[in-house]
Amino acid sequence: MTSLRATLDRAFLDSAGWSRAARVRIAGDASFRHYDRLESADGPAVLMDAAPPREDVRPFVAITRYLESLGLSAPGLIAADVAHGFLLLEDLGDDRYSRVIPREPAMERGLYEAAVDVLVDLHRHPVPGDLAVGNGETYVLPRYDDALYGRELQLFTDWYLPALTGTPMTVALRQEFIALWRAALAQLEPGRDVLVLRDYHADNLMWLPDRDGVARVGLLDFQDAVAGHPAYDLVSLLEDARRDVPPALADEMIDHYLGATGLDAEAFRRDYAILGAQRNVKIIGIFTRLYARDGKAAYLDLIPRVWGLLDRDLAHPALADLKLWFDRHVPAARRGVAPRADATSRLPKQALLLAAGLGLRMRPLTLETPKPLIAVAGQPMLDRMLDQLAEVGVDRAVVNMHHLPDCLRTFAVTRDGRLPTVVLSDESDLLLDSGGGVKKMLTYAGDAPVYVLNSDMLWRDRGAPALTRLGLAFEAERMDGLLMLCPRDQATGYDGPGDFYLGDDGRLTRRGTRANAPYVFTGIQILQPELFAKQPEGPFSLNLVYDAALAAGRLYGLVHDGDWMHVGTPDAIGAAEQRLLAE
Repeated sequence: MTSLRATLDRAFLDSAGWSRAARVRIAGDASFRHYDRLESADGPAVLMDAAPPREDVRPFVAITRYLESLGLSAPGLIAADVAHGFLLLEDLGDDRYSRVIPREPAMERGLYEAAVDVLVDLHRHPVPGDLAVGNGETYVLPRYDDALYGRELQLFTDWYLPALTGTPMTVALRQEFIALWRAALAQLEPGRDVLVLRDYHADNLMWLPDRDGVARVGLLDFQDAVAGHPAYDLVSLLEDARRDVPPALADEMIDHYLGATGLDAEAFRRDYAILGAQRNVKIIGIFTRLYARDGKAAYLDLIPRVWGLLDRDLAHPALADLKLWFDRHVPAARRGVAPRADATSRLPKQALLLAAGLGLRMRPLTLETPKPLIAVAGQPMLDRMLDQLAEVGVDRAVVNMHHLPDCLRTFAVTRDGRLPTVVLSDESDLLLDSGGGVKKMLTYAGDAPVYVLNSDMLWRDRGAPALTRLGLAFEAERMDGLLMLCPRDQATGYDGPGDFYLGDDGRLTRRGTRANAPYVFTGIQILQPELFAKQPEGPFSLNLVYDAALAAGRLYGLVHDGDWMHVGTPDAIGAAEQRLLAE
């Protein structure tokens, strides 16, 4: 916990009257949230710490209140600091389904039937409109639409398959995958949407036998709820990534749901298989991301079970074309195999950020603020880049400074405790240009390949993070540098002639004397530190390094899959904001 976060934590508990409570950390989930159990004279409670901007407690608050209004057992809200991401919640105890069933195996059928009854009851109600958060603020449920399905499916192609094979996913293969899924999802029976809790499984269900009816099932982890198909949460319950639900019991529970709702059995089971396959594909991607990005290797052990569930779903005739795709690209012998450790662990853990420029073209904004600290869409550019580095596991970032260095020193203090750790490389006395700046920063970073980023650009990813794709594609044995490129006609805030041509083998050649080149260098790259060993001390351009790598045939490029914005003048800020905020 950072010192600032600790201060906010204490202030919240003081205001709620729980500052003297004993506390102990309890198991969390796959998010960036943390949970503590508090014990006071008034009984137990649970503190949720969901720090913005990575987390937002508003959906949880709104959905909790709605579920309680239906007589369902969501944790009651004792106190809330929505702005800072603190909630004090009713403690529903320790009897998760995943603990009760191993302890009392004879209860398994009854517990699952009770959980299905909750869904039957919930699905009788229309999807709510605006949900109250408090203080006049409302929350509108997102819808499980084609765009959301597609984003989730790309977790498989952008995280799992590259980690499994050690090579980045091609755009054509991803497009083929998504087209097949669009055709499969188009078969879903249209009908009344319901509230879909999304993570409705044994680890998020509590057994509360002292309560009556559907209130006997306590509900956790529903802040990602959407409006969607009624089969989805039944899939979550019965195709559990963390525990084996006997197939006979799953069939019995589907029949129980169908008997209670009167839905058409054939159509519902088809939709159940389609949504089951979609969900399991997503989970395989998520578990890989949790390993590759967040270092949570335990999730890899769950992937074989999820593959088994996916294969069961793919056996349905409605998914025949997708089954052929999986058979081609992930043969049976490789299904259930954990992603290659070397493919994900080789991503650089350190980054160098070129932030020492004078920002002359950004005046008058840079008269009092260094260019990297200018806010675009409400966040300083440097802060946004550091957050994106943290998302791919970078734990240390060296930032050089020259113009208004005290501003960058203050900024580094404000990020205290947030990853990556910021180390400042001072060029106040002599500006070292791009190459000299990198050479000096490397004295803080060691001998491993590093990310190097310009500070006058921003990017947005469509699939896997650009930094992950770059890291997976970088091969130290044959590359001195790997540069992220953007098609010239797709670059925002750039009106130049382009920088490079990209060969079929990934090697780069400069534009040279030609009028135009198809690709712009984005300022995002991985470089080998040894490139700088023979370069002189003092100021020099990175172009000297690029020329040496080009001459050796060791400078490569990778095309960015997303939006890229050059923010070099005040006029470019508005265009960048439009691109960042676009749907």
